[in-house]
Amino acid sequence: MNAAIEIDTLTKNFGAVRALDGLNLRVERGEVHGFLGPNGAGKSTTIKMLTGILVPTAGTVRTCGLDPLRQRRELARRIGVVFGQRSQLWWDLPLHESFSILAAIHHVESGARTSELVEQLDMADYLDTPVRQLSLGQRMRAEIAAALLHSPQLLILDEPTIGLDVLSKQRLREFLRHERDR
Repeated sequence: MNAAIEIDTLTKNFGAVRALDGLNLRVERGEVHGFLGPNGAGKSTTIKMLTGILVPTAGTVRTCGLDPLRQRRELARRIGVVFGQRSQLWWDLPLHESFSILAAIHHVESGARTSELVEQLDMADYLDTPVRQLSLGQRMRAEIAAALLHSPQLLILDEPTIGLDVLSKQRLREFLRHERDR
């Protein structure tokens, strides 16, 4: 069985700036890893290469056993991604409509899985609220639910707790542990 993530001497240059320099990383399925480092250390750049958004300057990347560039559509079926600074939800639509659209995009029934995530992430009270009116904590829970609607093999989170209070961060971590173990 393939590792969830395999990175070999990954390098990314943006002009004269080297954002990533020879990164090696292997993450087995079921493992949890965190990237720590200052702004500009290459964390988000690495995630963008793992998902096929950016092309590496050198090195290789395999995500869920796939080449993120050549097999991007298949990879999208296998991963869920949350970028803390970028939404996958539709700002003007009520939250439940964003979930319905995302379920249709992933060709999954939105019923049971959506209900499960809504209950676990305590989102029932604001399903009819347009996404733009949600608090940051509510929106981040909704983003994580959206990334999990299709039950991906791998969940990649880029700053999922940005702006959350200490209690919200703890609840989110507990939820993610539960999701991993299910």
